[in-house]
Amino acid sequence: MAISTLLQAGAEQGLSFHISTDFAGLARERRRLRNSEVSPMFDPSACRSLSERGFWMSLIDKTGETVGLQAFRLDDADPNLAEWVLGWMMGLYARRREMIVPRAVMPPEHSLSHLIRGRIVYHGELWIDKHCKVGFPVFPRIGMLLAMVKWQPEAIWALTGQSMATRGHMVRMGYGHLEQSFLTWEWEPDGAEQAEWIGVALRRHLEFSIAELSSTSPTEARYQPLQAQ
Repeated sequence: MAISTLLQAGAEQGLSFHISTDFAGLARERRRLRNSEVSPMFDPSACRSLSERGFWMSLIDKTGETVGLQAFRLDDADPNLAEWVLGWMMGLYARRREMIVPRAVMPPEHSLSHLIRGRIVYHGELWIDKHCKVGFPVFPRIGMLLAMVKWQPEAIWALTGQSMATRGHMVRMGYGHLEQSFLTWEWEPDGAEQAEWIGVALRRHLEFSIAELSSTSPTEARYQPLQAQ
């Protein structure tokens, strides 16, 4: 019901959504739309069985043009997200023979990531055309709830820069927990900043949002954040 509400909210704005597990297709779309390569996290040449534990979405406007992309993948954080994340990232970049050099080998001690373990979903490749006046935050929220229903993870997480983190965009999408300088780099990945923020949406928050959205009208759902305030 919650996802149907968001789909209807998008339809009222002339938007439709395409879902796929063909990650070669995502790579082609990114090259066509953004003239750049897909990140290693969603590159089928760097990730085994990606189509079995991931999906991506495109946002289509009323003219039939693709105006947005995003992707999700399921992983197992062992022993926890803080200790697992850097090795995971460096391994993926190494498979593409790309170098990244961390400034610190572990997120800060106070980071929530030390408490997150088990099934987690990474949310990446998020792009909405700057000329598109609609689609945010409905598009990312649909993907997050689909990932929640599909995999029942302990958390959904995303990396972002300071501008997006501090202007309220992450909160509107549903990331109720934000941390500054989660990852810091001497040599950062393409498209990243030297100090990256993390956004976290915990399972209990997403479950609450599903219940709340089920009783919300599509018009209200366009603006209502997923995270309970």
